[in-house]
Amino acid sequence: MKKRSAKNSIQSEVLAAYLDGNATMQESQEILDALCSDAELREIMHISQMVDLDISVRPEDIDYIPMTAMAACSEVACSACCNEMAQPKGNLCSFECEKFILKKLDIEFDEDELLNHALQCGWLKDDGTALHNIGRGLEKMGLVVTRQYKCTIADIMHAKSNGEEVIVALDGGELLGNQQYEEWEDNFVGKNPDHSVVVLSWNIDDMTISVFDPNSLNEIDTYSFEQFEDAWNDSKNYMVTAGVRGKKEYLPKPIDLSDVELPNDLIELREAIAENAHDVWAVERQAQGWVYGEERNDDKKTHPCMVYYSELPESEKRFDREMAMNTLKLLRKLGYDIIKRKN
Repeated sequence: MKKRSAKNSIQSEVLAAYLDGNATMQESQEILDALCSDAELREIMHISQMVDLDISVRPEDIDYIPMTAMAACSEVACSACCNEMAQPKGNLCSFECEKFILKKLDIEFDEDELLNHALQCGWLKDDGTALHNIGRGLEKMGLVVTRQYKCTIADIMHAKSNGEEVIVALDGGELLGNQQYEEWEDNFVGKNPDHSVVVLSWNIDDMTISVFDPNSLNEIDTYSFEQFEDAWNDSKNYMVTAGVRGKKEYLPKPIDLSDVELPNDLIELREAIAENAHDVWAVERQAQGWVYGEERNDDKKTHPCMVYYSELPESEKRFDREMAMNTLKLLRKLGYDIIKRKN
């Protein structure tokens, strides 16, 4: 009897949903398992990816930021990992990292209260913690938290040398999982920053880095720089630092938007968006008792910009325009498309 291939074991509806980007996590996991053993299915996926690439080419080449990816390392995602893993903690990996840091800094906290607060604020959801919400609990406990992409191991070393704690988002399976399996995931499913760990130390001589991993049986896990960076690259090298208030120098590093181009119809709306932004600011100021004055006076609550947008000097209009355009560019950078509804 002819052996049934893994491809044939995947229902056509499931494969179609996957190719359309509508498969569930469980369905994606089934397809990924099949890809590891079925060369025919891999060829189908490769051809599909080439077709998708041809029809989705855009004039811009945006290096998208996975800010809304969920750090969770769920049981499904961990099912292929090796037996060195502890019982997966569901969607709590980021919460466990924050707990670890608070205990390390001898900061007293109520675990149940902190967890409930994270749930109420939406920082922690059923499917994990969005990358941009990692560290919110540390903020609540009074620490100064920063979030940055495109970081390096040198950046980690600098932060740690300044007495800061560091959490990074990465692909958990690329640390504790089956490496061949993870390679298939990167190639056919995509980069998957599904986990977070606390960086503890490094060794330049051995080129290794040590971490606290909530999903590991070990208190400390040590990896080569190469393996760590391979897993970390999935999040575009996202790093969250936490330090004591008053001891952390403010060095703003906004997300680079230089590779984002806006379509003409959005550029044409620049003035409308900027004017509305000015009106929103003015309404808030009026509610606080501010009025027009030739000079700004915080005691008298007078401000020269408390006028119609058309009366603003070009320097102020330019500020509103840049804020509006950078907000739209950031949405594109995060992978969102703005679609105009037909009149």
